[in-house]
Amino acid sequence: MTSVERERAWARVGRWILIASALGACSPPHPKPAVWAYVPIAEAAWPWPAAKREMLGTGVSRWHTRSGDGTEIHLIEFDFAANPRLRFELYDQDEDDATPFDNRADYYPNGLGKVTKRLNATREGKVLAAWNGLFFAYDRSQGGPHGIATHIGPNVIRGKARYNVGNHRWTFGVKEIGGKPRFQALYLPDKATLEREFDFAADGAQCVIREGKPLRLQPYPQPSDPPLSQPVPSSPEEAGHIPLVDHMRTSRTSMAWSRDGSKLWLLVVAESDHELGSKLALKRGEPDLGGWALADLQRFWLAFGAWSAVNSDGGAVAQLALRRPDGDYEMLPPRIASPDRHLIFGPDFKNAPEGGTLMTFYVREFP
Repeated sequence: MTSVERERAWARVGRWILIASALGACSPPHPKPAVWAYVPIAEAAWPWPAAKREMLGTGVSRWHTRSGDGTEIHLIEFDFAANPRLRFELYDQDEDDATPFDNRADYYPNGLGKVTKRLNATREGKVLAAWNGLFFAYDRSQGGPHGIATHIGPNVIRGKARYNVGNHRWTFGVKEIGGKPRFQALYLPDKATLEREFDFAADGAQCVIREGKPLRLQPYPQPSDPPLSQPVPSSPEEAGHIPLVDHMRTSRTSMAWSRDGSKLWLLVVAESDHELGSKLALKRGEPDLGGWALADLQRFWLAFGAWSAVNSDGGAVAQLALRRPDGDYEMLPPRIASPDRHLIFGPDFKNAPEGGTLMTFYVREFP
């Protein structure tokens, strides 16, 4: 999942596949794609046998494991009861650029390092964790090689709904009630509901678990199946299908929470290869090197016992910054900007990579 809204990118993906096919015209033909079947990932279970809990700060801890294919998996827990000073929020690059809230942002140069540094300078307290937000679109005809980002649906910033451009799938967010967070995912809420139910939220999520129950996932289409309909949920019982992306093994970013809202969990799955290769492998019926399918996320959160869980954007833009006890930041950069999997920066994030996303989820700690 690049920073593009996937259902708007099928034409582009198709062109890449045609180009790749043309370039390989003189090579031996690829085998006929096999009928795809879901094979569960061993690490999509809980607990992880060899993983140890690492305390990063009051109310913030992490587990880390690595699968045999090189996929790295981070699970971060934010305990709002153990640390009432924690706050979950959403930052939108369009909220404070040259023309705020015009649904246009030159997003790519402002990588997670720059965003985290800016948040530390403009918000109370310090950012303890920041990661890529939900799906968005871009226009590559302007704004340099990476384009100008636009929203695919509304979001909520400090209780105000923005970007009334139509809903896609689920809206995920938080509202503080009596000093405690209430996380929830709502199916296609209108503007009045958005502002009533959320302080911070974004549209376009896939809801894989809701109130302890798994939502329906679309099976992978077989050759005899009719063409897929619109890639949005047809009912509140469905996760919200995104063709191809649901079934490819790739990097994933997912959030889950407890029934009482006292705990939020962040799961970051970093594949060992790259998103385009994962797409082509699925379409050709070839083995893939790493990453998880959407069904793996659902299996993991069910085993973990999450009350509700959503899938965010991921793939080539999956990225994470974590504040260490010594005040430096550990970064998992996006594959679109850096081949490295582990980087360490001081609070100034000097020479941090680009590859930002339009929206950023983060947890900060009040002083």
